[in-house]
Amino acid sequence: MKKFLAVALILVFVIALGACSVPTGSGLDPTLIAYVEQTQTATMLPRASPTPSPSAVPKQAVIVNALNAELQKEADPLEETLDAKFSILDIVFASNENSLTTVMEVHVECEWIKRSSCTEQRAFVVMANAFKKMKPGIRKKIKDEIPATIKTVLVRAFDHMAQIGMIEIDWEYLWAFANGNITGDQLAARALQLPHP
Repeated sequence: MKKFLAVALILVFVIALGACSVPTGSGLDPTLIAYVEQTQTATMLPRASPTPSPSAVPKQAVIVNALNAELQKEADPLEETLDAKFSILDIVFASNENSLTTVMEVHVECEWIKRSSCTEQRAFVVMANAFKKMKPGIRKKIKDEIPATIKTVLVRAFDHMAQIGMIEIDWEYLWAFANGNITGDQLAARALQLPHP
């Protein structure tokens, strides 16, 4: 009896399924065919890279504080008493015409003690070494604040709050130096000294 009931249910199901099918002469709905073709075409096309969107506003204070903490940790009392003392004044992000943040400016202050020994080269070296000497976790925290669209780092050197010069470097080179992937010689060769303002 159970077998008969199972066979009867299957037979009823097949008959009901047959009643729902499209008549053989009419074919499938053309709209349905178009949808299927479009779906198959879309899956075969190469994926386009996403259009960059405007960058989020980074927390500049996080970067300034981390760099200054590193400078204070590495400070040499003898140098600061007889020569000069360095600190990071500001971090400024500049956007291009598409509202993409592509430039990070690092403003480095130098306060000389006896006579002027402040140069944009020394400011650049101090800033680059601060990045390099940071613990990896702190360096990652800073990188997380820097927009992915950043291409260039512009180091503006100040002597008692008066700008004295600028050095430009690609962000990828500064990051490679900080992680030990290129040497100081390589970084210096890739840095560009800009004309005095």
